[in-house]
Amino acid sequence: MNGLINMNNGNPTVSSKDIADKFNKVHRDVLTAIRRLDCSEEFRVCNFTQSSYVSEQNKKLPCFNMTRDGFTFLCMGFTGPESAKWKENYITAFNAMEKVLSEAPETMMSLNSIVAAIEHSKDAASIHGRELAKYKVVKKEQEEEFKIALDQAQLALGFQG
Repeated sequence: MNGLINMNNGNPTVSSKDIADKFNKVHRDVLTAIRRLDCSEEFRVCNFTQSSYVSEQNKKLPCFNMTRDGFTFLCMGFTGPESAKWKENYITAFNAMEKVLSEAPETMMSLNSIVAAIEHSKDAASIHGRELAKYKVVKKEQEEEFKIALDQAQLALGFQG
């Protein structure tokens, strides 16, 4: 889905950074809005996961990954024509991804298997120095395999990244 909706532990999510970019908002303001949401702690824990991204200046910065419900809770309060357009697009994208997940479990199993192989290789490399050379050989191959499988799992919904 052109990177707007990502898979996080097998669930479709969207990042606060993407929300800021697509809704023409300052990311810092979106983070503040998330932290100030008037929701229960249980809802917050289930729908907002703190994460990070690397900025254009190569700095690690905070962000949140949110579920469809988290997105809905946060973004339905945004106003303006640009917000209305993106609300509709994100809702459509989440629904489409949910449909794909329910109709194509073998695709998810394939993606999960590839991710598990990548994580296993990375763990082996960090634990055993001599495994690092092996990891470097298979890393690129595994990442390409993952990219191909992920591209196949994505839907073309007409978003422009």
